[in-house]
Amino acid sequence: MGRPRTYLIYTAEDWAIMERALLKASTKLERPPNDRFKSRLARRVMKLFDDGMRDDDVIASAAVFQERIVEGVIQKN
Repeated sequence: MGRPRTYLIYTAEDWAIMERALLKASTKLERPPNDRFKSRLARRVMKLFDDGMRDDDVIASAAVFQERIVEGVIQKN
């Protein structure tokens, strides 16, 4: 049997924090709003938020760091 799913309910402020973090991370990565990897970055931002991060600047920086690692791995293959 699979692991039970946990469903989180986000407040309006939670969404605002994640949205600001996503916009900041996209800007730091110099990606346009319609970038093909935007959903991957958004999921990364949500995961960091779910892990307890609440500062949009910290979330954005961590997401950028992780995305650059992924991009480096992809480019090597």
